[in-house]
Parts: sequence; structure tokens; C-alpha cells
Amino acid sequence: MLFGNKKNVKLFFSKNIFPIMLKFSKLLVFIFVFCHFKIFAQEGKLPLSDNNANAGKVAILGVPKQVLDKISAFFDTIIANKVEQAFDNLIDKSPLKKKTEELQKLMNETKRANLIYGPIKSYEPINSDIVSESFIRVRYLAYHTDFPMRWVFTFYQSPKLGWIVVNIRFDDLSEFFFKED
Repeated sequence: MLFGNKKNVKLFFSKNIFPIMLKFSKLLVFIFVFCHFKIFAQEGKLPLSDNNANAGKVAILGVPKQVLDKISAFFDTIIANKVEQAFDNLIDKSPLKKKTEELQKLMNETKRANLIYGPIKSYEPINSDIVSESFIRVRYLAYHTDFPMRWVFTFYQSPKLGWIVVNIRFDDLSEFFFKED
């Protein structure tokens, strides 16, 4: 017999296996508790603050800070109820400045959205598409009092003018940010 007698078997298991099993079970309990609290630490997204100082500066992979700063300034100016100034500043060097009818329509639709859904209270970047180092599309959600709006900005890094916006669109189809169910 390997252990000699039953007494040696009991002695072997009580001295060697039991303490190991006790430590192993404590480790399992610790892992379970740790994972449980880590999973449920934040069940949802933190609410946005009313202070927009950092809202437009959240890093989106690959999007230059200059682009994020321009969009942030745009939304901050709209929040200050200066829609025309917001668009003027955003399209300052852009060829969109020459498209006065389209620009006026965008400004009127922005004002109308503020009337329908309430003023913008906050905003945040959602995602981006980077075609090249010089051509980027950035999507934002603007949080109005009653409903979110989807904004899409397309920027081009002109060798002569730097980062300029070449397309702006927005709509109330924010559910399209979710994948199809």
C-alpha cells in the first residue's frame, strides 16, 4: 500500500490537501466577488455635466485636436444661442461659405430644431470615419431638452487652409447610431 495504513492516508490528506483546497476555495470566492463588483460597478453611462468645457475634447481615435476644438466651439456657440456666429466660425475658410442659400437653410433648420426639441444642453462625439489623414467624418450627438440630434461633420485638411469643414448635416434620426436589431 502506498501510504501504509488508513491513519497515514488521513494524515496525508489533512496536512496536504485540505489546506490547499481551503486556499483554493478562498481564491474562488475572491475572484467571484471581484468580478461581480467589477461588472456591476457602473451599470450605465455617467450623466453628462452641464459644463461643456470638456465635452467636445473627448479623444476620438485618430481625430486631430484642431477638428475636435472647432466642433466644440461650434456647439458651445449654439448653446450660447448664437447660431449664425457658430456657423460663421465653423466655415470661416471653407468653400461652404460661398453656398449662402444652403448655409442659411442649415441655420434656419438649427433654430427650428431648437424650437421643436428645446435648446442644446450638451453634446458628445460618438464615432468617426477616417478615409485618410486629410479626410475625416465625425459624428456627434447633441442633447436637446426633449430629444437628441445627430450631427455629422466632414473635414478636409487643405494644404493651403488647414482643417476646414466641407460638409455639415444633422437630423433627428439618432437611433441610427445603434446597430440593427
